[in-house]
Amino acid sequence: MNKIHNLILLAIGVVLMLGSGAWLWYSRYADRPLNCVGNVEWNIGSNRFTGTVSYRLYDHQGLATLTGKLYGRHVTGISRNIYFTYTQHHDARVLQSTQLVKTFSDSADKDDINETLPSFYRETGQRLSLVMEEYKGAWIVATSTVPSLYCRKR
Repeated sequence: MNKIHNLILLAIGVVLMLGSGAWLWYSRYADRPLNCVGNVEWNIGSNRFTGTVSYRLYDHQGLATLTGKLYGRHVTGISRNIYFTYTQHHDARVLQSTQLVKTFSDSADKDDINETLPSFYRETGQRLSLVMEEYKGAWIVATSTVPSLYCRKR
């Protein structure tokens, strides 16, 4: 009876050890969704964009939502969704836009957009290289090693 009791305890210990090891591996290495939003202000020449950018990335696909005001020749609103695919190399991600959907409130002047926004947010088929590092419960988004967005987790 004592031998069976020890075997049962050993089996329970092995199952717990394997289960906790599997959970630790999954929590460390499994692909987790990245979902964040941040406020931005881009000044390019005499044009300025202020608004919010949100990123949702999971399983090599994603969505970037850009909303705000564009101050150029005219003051207009921007509200668009950019669908993309991405490849990941450590903390760096290369995004390639696959579809751009403007909402009804996107009234931005095309010339102002072309002079202010990166091409990734203007047209499909464009690439954007970002480094996204987790920092104190949020994401630091950088382009060309210059931090450009502190992106809060949702």
